Amino acid sequence: MPAQAGLNINYGLPVMVLLPLAAAAKIFHWHATVVLVVNIVAIVFLSEAISISSEELEEHLGELQGALLNATFGNTVELTAGTLALVHGEIPFAQSVMVGSILSDILLVFGCCLVTASYNKDVLEFNGALAKTLSSLMMITAVALLLPTALYSTFPVSEIDSRVLSFSRGTSLVLLILYAGYLYFYLETHKHLFISCEHNFDEEDEDVELSTPRTTASLASSVIRLVTAVAATIFCTELLLESIGDMAETLGTSHSFIALVFIPLASNSTEGVTVISSSRSGNTDSAIQVIIDSLLQIGLFAISFLVIMGWCIAEPMTLFFDSFQTVAMFLAILVVNHLLRDGQYAYIHGAMLIALYSGLVAAFYTR
Repeated sequence: MPAQAGLNINYGLPVMVLLPLAAAAKIFHWHATVVLVVNIVAIVFLSEAISISSEELEEHLGELQGALLNATFGNTVELTAGTLALVHGEIPFAQSVMVGSILSDILLVFGCCLVTASYNKDVLEFNGALAKTLSSLMMITAVALLLPTALYSTFPVSEIDSRVLSFSRGTSLVLLILYAGYLYFYLETHKHLFISCEHNFDEEDEDVELSTPRTTASLASSVIRLVTAVAATIFCTELLLESIGDMAETLGTSHSFIALVFIPLASNSTEGVTVISSSRSGNTDSAIQVIIDSLLQIGLFAISFLVIMGWCIAEPMTLFFDSFQTVAMFLAILVVNHLLRDGQYAYIHGAMLIALYSGLVAAFYTR
């Protein structure tokens, strides 16, 4: 996904202004709302910087290495927030960030894409082979994340934690292998399923960003920019986590609401603007690929990575999420899967996905 089609704003200057403000907010103990806004806006521009740098490196490294790079850095904010929360023993917060990212991608971003693509148009159709393939992977991910909840009702109370922990670690290894298989499927054996939508995506990007030239940055400069942006993202995310208590009290909400809504929205803003802009021509195949790929990165890679990392640092991170969050995520994936399997869509389908996301946000706020 060409990141240059994103916000179309020079991210360098805002970041240079926002990072000192974020540091000042910490040093001088500014109001929690100011800390939240400054760091969230900074993360938005840093996400764009990471996306652009990753795309530049992909041109230097090739498809396979580029795909692995995107898997690692494509969800930097979620991975950073999850890792920092895990290190501090805040496992529910780490899990909430992952769930929130999945929900914002498949409901809010995808819903906006469908509305943009099909408004004032007749009923349109998806690429059947691509949609069915990705929807199957999406359902496998959902089932894997739902199984620990089912296991909790079958084990004796005295054995629940150890059994579910063992199951989660073993399943995470399987999910990582499945993600590697998906990359091989995508890059080697079934490229033809993705070529047409990638070609259309590139053409649409050129129409959207006529004023933005493609960069031909050197490998060294791209690496430096990527490392710098990741380090700045870690800094801003750490500031957010340190102020979570004050933010939750000021906003009158829970810690999990900030993890479920604010952090994913900041992280997915660049990606969302990109795919929504590209879907204006009515071709949503590229949007499906980007959104479902992001879901697979979170569900198969990021969550599994956190479970394995927790195993390494002796933190009991599992695939057993909050029951309400698990049900909400599974139902959302089920709805999107049904839409993809149906093969046809109109703008009303996108409006329903956006409405479902809004309802879930309201439910998370009131919990």
